[in-house]
Amino acid sequence: MKKSGLNNISNFIKTVLMNNFIYKALSLAIAVVAWLIIINVADPVTSKTFKGLPVEAINKSAISSINRVYEVVEGDTVDFTVRGKASIIKNLSLNDFSATADLSKLSPVYATDINVVCNKVDNIEIDSGNKMLVVKLEDIATRTMQVTVDTVGDVADGYYVGDYEVKPNMIMISGGKSKIEQIDSVKVSVDVSGAKKNFENRIVPVAYDKDGNELDSSYYTFYNGDNLITDIQVGVTIYNTKTLPVIVKVSGTPAQGYVYSDDYEFTPEVITVGGSNKRLSKIDKFEVPIDITGAGENYEVNVNISEYLPDGIKLVSEEENISVRVSLEKVVSNSILISLDDIEMRNLKEGYQATFVGDNTGIVLGLSGTGAQVGSYTSENVGAYIDLSNAGEGLCNVPVRYENVKDNLITSENTVVAVNIVNTENSTGGTDVSSPAP
Repeated sequence: MKKSGLNNISNFIKTVLMNNFIYKALSLAIAVVAWLIIINVADPVTSKTFKGLPVEAINKSAISSINRVYEVVEGDTVDFTVRGKASIIKNLSLNDFSATADLSKLSPVYATDINVVCNKVDNIEIDSGNKMLVVKLEDIATRTMQVTVDTVGDVADGYYVGDYEVKPNMIMISGGKSKIEQIDSVKVSVDVSGAKKNFENRIVPVAYDKDGNELDSSYYTFYNGDNLITDIQVGVTIYNTKTLPVIVKVSGTPAQGYVYSDDYEFTPEVITVGGSNKRLSKIDKFEVPIDITGAGENYEVNVNISEYLPDGIKLVSEEENISVRVSLEKVVSNSILISLDDIEMRNLKEGYQATFVGDNTGIVLGLSGTGAQVGSYTSENVGAYIDLSNAGEGLCNVPVRYENVKDNLITSENTVVAVNIVNTENSTGGTDVSSPAP
């Protein structure tokens, strides 16, 4: 039985498998090749290049632990090529990849390999051309700076930005020594566009160099004490505004030989201030005190507006000063001979007559002031008069007054004239008051 079975198998091999073996083997090979061709034509292997993938540095503590910082010199981005099935490659984008560089594995020339991986599929090849991240190291430095505020935009009409409250207003900045030395100021920019009321914002601080150029914040770390901070709290006070007329108040005595002629000019004539409604309601003008004590001809001065504003009121106008020019002229002296005929007698009691007694050449009025102030006076227009309302009968001395001349222009001593007063009702005769005494 066993022998019979083996014979059957042998006969099967000879008659079925080995019959035309070469042709059968060739057919099988052709079938395999055809299958491979069909597979590769339907989904061929292809490649694609990606550019500008950001490289993330990892294990940064390896640098900070030796009290140093790094700056990337080369390799902050990487270009690479991927190879794989077309059905896979065509669906990949730059966002499907990530690149890292391990700072704990820096070479003696401060370089480390860049490792690119695909976060979406595994069965592809990635070729980054052995690109490396190259850095330079420097010592860490720190600096304490005050935070200042810049505003962006304009508040609503009739309002202005008053005060700022910055917390913290002093911060410590850490970074590479060369980067720290570039800092001239640290600012926060607050957008006040259309603001009508107080508000608060949290704002990222920015470092600037001496030319006002913004510095790359990635090189700096900000601290408040021992606490790392990423933003600053800024409170902004918004005030109402009010326009005030400027009033100049001149006082004092100018230098000897000069006189103030009540003439001055100034600019601006109005200013705009801001504050709370309560404080603004208590102010309706801005007075500028000008002291001309010891001043000479054409005295000019700039008055700082803010120094004379009430508490709680802030200057909004662009002009910081009031410019004042006071006209001080050289003193001019003038002596006027006043005839007795030009001295008017006033308030003589009814029934009385009065006549001047003595020298009929008149009196002298001494004046001192500007040419315009004293140059036009004459005996006829000074308005000389005597008041006889308190004069009794007989001979009396009465002071002369000048209706049209200011007292501060008169330099002569008080002048009196002798007058004889007669009661005409008790006298048989008298002298005409219009004629001077002999």
